[in-house]
Amino acid sequence: MLKYMLAKLEVQMRQSVHSQKNRDFPVALGGYELIFEALRFYEELGYTQETKNIQRLALEAQPTPAMTLYLHSLILFHLQHHIGALDSIKTAMMLTPNLLILHVLKGRIQTALGDLPGAYETYAQVRELDPEYSGVDDSFFALAAEKEMPGEDYYDWLQHFHQRLRPACYVEIGLGHGRSLALAGPETKAIGIDPYQGFWEKLNYVCPHGPASLFPLTSDDFFTQHDLRQVIGQDTFDLAFIDGLHLFEQALKDFINLEHYAGKDSVILIHDCLPIAPIVAERERCTGFWTGDVWRIIPCLKTFRPDLKVVTIPTKPSGLGVVTNLDASSTVLADNYEEIVRYYLSLNCPASMDQRRLLCNAGMDYEDSLTTILSGAN
Repeated sequence: MLKYMLAKLEVQMRQSVHSQKNRDFPVALGGYELIFEALRFYEELGYTQETKNIQRLALEAQPTPAMTLYLHSLILFHLQHHIGALDSIKTAMMLTPNLLILHVLKGRIQTALGDLPGAYETYAQVRELDPEYSGVDDSFFALAAEKEMPGEDYYDWLQHFHQRLRPACYVEIGLGHGRSLALAGPETKAIGIDPYQGFWEKLNYVCPHGPASLFPLTSDDFFTQHDLRQVIGQDTFDLAFIDGLHLFEQALKDFINLEHYAGKDSVILIHDCLPIAPIVAERERCTGFWTGDVWRIIPCLKTFRPDLKVVTIPTKPSGLGVVTNLDASSTVLADNYEEIVRYYLSLNCPASMDQRRLLCNAGMDYEDSLTTILSGAN
């Protein structure tokens, strides 16, 4: 399966090169980004030569030295060789000083290096170069997330949960390109649920310990059509991750459906519980950097289910909710679902980050709370 994924990434790379030659730059650059990000995963698994061969396809196709240096810098960035990436992008900017994508990547590298003032200045230059470029707003959101939520990102935290809990069964709702699903360990039976990405040809990652079981269904359809106990071969799951539609009512429904199969030590993780700004938490997407209104589920659970242990890890880019002390017999949320949704949809996202931290239970003592939660979950 690993060889299948690498072959698929090579095909995707050729398609991105073709898009660039046809002057469809947004599609080409988006493809390069996703492929280089995935190739780091496979290089860490020991497929160094295969990943270099795929990278070379893009490098050799570039029409100018500046673009070759740009892609070289992007490769180094995803490999987390940030000093080399910065040197490469600075050289590219000497050749083509007004090429917008060079400045954007420079800002990302500066952010990764912890030079937040430098990144801010770079993004300000991007805005001067092209006031109509909407992507700079997303860059500023990412910069704000780095400032407010420094340290490890949510993938790192997901990895910690897998390593700490060593779940026998892991359930993921909403797959993206499969990066989080591939974190499952050798002792874990993983299942992924997603109506759009629930096919191997749509994913870029596969767990090296064995492929997960995919269900190309909406989560509602999955829980209507399947008994999770039969799918996983045990009465309860150990770890679950909700990262689906990014809408409060669906996240709540996913939580209700999952809790029905929870044991006393089960853990449910919920992505996007701490938005960096109210505008990225709108129900209708109006920014590239978007969390939706999933944040509402944290105050909802705290109010209607005080028996639960709920905390939000302030991890970039948008927080990670953690819920334990689950009760499969509880019907409070299901019985009051319509009323709950109606009430919480009337709430506004707080204007200040401090207010959002308080509402989403992401206070300064979250680490102590998390230690208590994990101690009780094992």
